[in-house]
Amino acid sequence: MPPRGDPPGVYYPPWPMAPPQRVYLHIGLPKTGTTSLQGVLWHHRAATVAAGTLYPGADEAAQHRAAMDVHGGRYGGWREPGVTGSWEWLVEQVRAHPGASVISSELLAPASPDEARAVLSALDFAEVHIVCTARDLARQIPSVWQENVKTRHTTSYADFLAALRSGELNPTSQLFWDYQDLPRVLRTWAAALPAERVHVVTVPPRGTPNEVLWQRFAPVIELCPGEFTTDVPQHNYSLGVAETELLRRVNNRLGDDYEWPAYTLVVKEILAEQILSRRPGTTSIALPADDQDWVRETARRHVAELREAGYHVIGDLDELIPPEATTATGDPGLDAEEARLLEVAVDALATLVQRMPTPKSPESRAEQLARTLRELSERYPPALAARRWYWRARSRVRVTRR
Repeated sequence: MPPRGDPPGVYYPPWPMAPPQRVYLHIGLPKTGTTSLQGVLWHHRAATVAAGTLYPGADEAAQHRAAMDVHGGRYGGWREPGVTGSWEWLVEQVRAHPGASVISSELLAPASPDEARAVLSALDFAEVHIVCTARDLARQIPSVWQENVKTRHTTSYADFLAALRSGELNPTSQLFWDYQDLPRVLRTWAAALPAERVHVVTVPPRGTPNEVLWQRFAPVIELCPGEFTTDVPQHNYSLGVAETELLRRVNNRLGDDYEWPAYTLVVKEILAEQILSRRPGTTSIALPADDQDWVRETARRHVAELREAGYHVIGDLDELIPPEATTATGDPGLDAEEARLLEVAVDALATLVQRMPTPKSPESRAEQLARTLRELSERYPPALAARRWYWRARSRVRVTRR
């Protein structure tokens, strides 16, 4: 109806509505290329904003700190400066952006129903989408065990596999399935969302170029994959069979008294990342042939549940079913012979020794006295004047003796 005073028959179209805010919550799973995708988003964050998609946070770890903040009961032991209040600040950045935003942290995967509801409630001003990257269990299991060892776990590969194979919940299997039970994770996060707003991105099979995962992931978060290079600095690294077993034994010997900051710097960054991960000719960790049947059956069950749920799939759910059994590595503690472990240990120690600074030779008493006098003379002008008088006197004595 035209406003009063306007001629009859004049039509006023409604004001154009702004597009709804959308938040793409990338919840993992861990070890499915999340670090690589996060690296691309962080490296191109200015360009993604220009394209309409915000990747919020003041630094690369901001979104992980926010996940720790919102799930304080789960990650309380990892508290560090900057965690408290980081979730609210991240949400405010998203609220201020009119288009699409991406929050990506695999620490969100094991959320309880209450934790998931709290996150979605904080984002109720936007249209929330759940994005989950997934990879076949035959690659996930050894990769997760290695990652556990890199974060101070001491369970051997054989014991790790036995715990998962048992079908019972114990501390080892509970921790694994909290993060890796794909149907359960999606049921938790999608409970209040329509299926079309839940996106499952499958990781391509082994041997596929790395950029294929980005090509699948980017369109989901409203980005054109070809506009962003995937050749960006990465902070992820892998260890071989013997290298991981050596690190596990180091963890066991260090125990729990070695503080986390020191462990992160000395063990994780220097020993594991800078030394062990760079050794040539390493043998990758794989799933033993004897474990592949139950793993494949579990994967088939997961895929059937996903198909029934009707989620939006990018890629192919069949990629989540491991291929037929192949020759694979079993327990690194047994298959990595002690001689091989000794070789790795000696190489690592030699590299550490080469990197250590060369200690100075101990000073003699005369050298200590000379250094003390020099420092005093530089600090106090009268002492410097006395030194100059001493130098002149010695020079005269030498001349006289000649």
